[in-house]
Amino acid sequence: MPTTAPFFVHAGVVKNIRRFFDDLDFIEVRTPILSADSIVDRYVEPIAVTDSSFPTNHHGTKTYYLQTSPEFAMKRLLVAGMTAIYQLTPVFRKSDRGRLHNVEFTMLEWYRVGDDYRDGMDLLAEFTRHILEKIVQRRSFRNVFRDCTGIDPHRATVRQLQSLAEAKGIHYPDGLDDESWIDLIFSELVQPTLAATIVYDFPVFQSQLAKIRTESDGTAVTERFEVFIDGVELANGYHELLDAEELRERFRKIAARRRLDDKPEIPVESRLLAAMDRGLPACCGTALGLERLLMLKLGVDSIDQVFPFPIEIA
Repeated sequence: MPTTAPFFVHAGVVKNIRRFFDDLDFIEVRTPILSADSIVDRYVEPIAVTDSSFPTNHHGTKTYYLQTSPEFAMKRLLVAGMTAIYQLTPVFRKSDRGRLHNVEFTMLEWYRVGDDYRDGMDLLAEFTRHILEKIVQRRSFRNVFRDCTGIDPHRATVRQLQSLAEAKGIHYPDGLDDESWIDLIFSELVQPTLAATIVYDFPVFQSQLAKIRTESDGTAVTERFEVFIDGVELANGYHELLDAEELRERFRKIAARRRLDDKPEIPVESRLLAAMDRGLPACCGTALGLERLLMLKLGVDSIDQVFPFPIEIA
């Protein structure tokens, strides 16, 4: 039987979210859930839908994707002239199931033109204080990682990370690459220590659609920030990459990694890239999982406790 109690908390939180963005003169938008384009990510799997009744898309196929994020379409709206937008929408990620994951969930995503890296973090901190009544600290990825492990993540070797995992009794599969080792150690040792923290300046391999900056010591970092509450990753923000050709190259590299991982092909070209060729304005964007927010609001341990219809009974 579905549980109905979360609906009442959900309704209050959504009203508060809309009030927060309305007071800042954001416009609520709606973008397609089913699209011919999908974000090209090494680890995030979209659900592909093919049907003979669909029109042939610009990739020359009848395959469309349930969106893993509304990012592509929302950025196309920024190119079209909108300046401050947000959206609450269902999104889908294949094989995502666990204490913090359901195949379908609700994403809150927002963008504001003119915001720089600091502005993006300021807005996320303000949102967290307003909705969760949490005051967040800000710490670099390098500092939180080094404080927990004694290892600089930007200069770590696989051998160092493997030795640490073995010393801490962390199980790991064979053949992990540098990226996967950093992700594993962060999730197992660092993330659980983060009570109310915005972590920023991630390693460059986690750049995705964010800008990259070089520090004075020559270290390249990604202008990406995430907020963690009680060890739970709640939101992920980018100082957005504006260069369409650089983004194409990143997608090509991710597509090559996906082939090595024996994962399905996702089209590299997209209507977002075509729009960015015309000029994406400088902006910051943030995506947040609504059900995780509800978990934190209610103090529960599983996403199933805030989902009336998890995938098994949907």
